[in-house]
Amino acid sequence: MSKEKQTTEQYINSVHRVGRIGGAIMIVVMISMPIIAGIYFDATPSIGQIIQASIGLLAIFVPIAISEVISYTPVLGSSIYLTLVTGNVLNLKLPVANNAMHLMDVQYGSEKADVIGSIAVSVSSILTVVIIALGMLLMVPLQPVFNLPAVKTASAYVLPALFGSMALGIFNDNLGGGIRAPGRLKGAIVPTIIVLTLSIADKYILKTGMLSSVQGVLILMMLPITYFITKSLYKKGKIQVILPEGEKADATVQAADE
Repeated sequence: MSKEKQTTEQYINSVHRVGRIGGAIMIVVMISMPIIAGIYFDATPSIGQIIQASIGLLAIFVPIAISEVISYTPVLGSSIYLTLVTGNVLNLKLPVANNAMHLMDVQYGSEKADVIGSIAVSVSSILTVVIIALGMLLMVPLQPVFNLPAVKTASAYVLPALFGSMALGIFNDNLGGGIRAPGRLKGAIVPTIIVLTLSIADKYILKTGMLSSVQGVLILMMLPITYFITKSLYKKGKIQVILPEGEKADATVQAADE
């Protein structure tokens, strides 16, 4: 084994080791805080009350958490540890890592992408902590500025602008590292129609509101549907994966509109 390969392997192993240890510590800290507060203030709920209050949230967030780990890890690599601890994955960490890999023109899943993603997520996390700290210190002095009509109007466009910029990345065929996937969004058409149909039927026809309590289960059900549809379209040539230098990921090169 070459020295460079050995150094890279040592780095990757150390990152995973620190990530696992750090993740375990954060789980203990996050669980300990409500337990300590409940014991200190003598407000510890019973197991039945905890289950009753959390079962609806768990039905949503457990499938989402599983799907996030499966879908984000191939892109984020070893930075997934820090990403899941600091949170705000879809709105901040994933776009940051994705943009860094695009700018450096590296391929997802490669060792270079892993390092660049880790640096991008780390810098993003540090910057987020600094901004939050400054916000806490300056919130009171800047209160008159926040109440200005112009600032309030501008603030209303922050989220639409953020999601709009993220949508551009979703609709782009460029996956980074010179890899392109023309027609890749075709695999999401059927799941989108299913979700919209069920949502409309639940809200306007059945009027039960039942769908809101099983959103997590619905998301989990859409994952295999999306996978098999995408795989089928890929085999038929409706979705292509074009590797750098014009190479094809498969012998199927049928045009997307055929």
